[in-house]
Amino acid sequence: IAATVRPEVRARVPAVVHVDGSARPQAVAPPDNPIFAGLLDAFRAVTGLPLVVNTSLNTAGMPLVNRPEEPINLFLQSDVDALAICSFVIT
Repeated sequence: IAATVRPEVRARVPAVVHVDGSARPQAVAPPDNPIFAGLLDAFRAVTGLPLVVNTSLNTAGMPLVNRPEEPINLFLQSDVDALAICSFVIT
């Protein structure tokens, strides 16, 4: 599903907004994924934003990550603020 991101919100979440002002939201139900739902709640408490970016996790010219050390290395070499892997959050 694609949804239109309200104009007043677009500047706060530019990484998720397509050029046409839409985004592809994915909902998380707490009973189905309590750990990730808890992460979203904690992120909202700190930032006021109830969302994070779901990505294929790679950088330009690099393949998708496959093993746990690969996203950690990518995180250490990028401007990403935090990385969540299973029940761990790396900052």
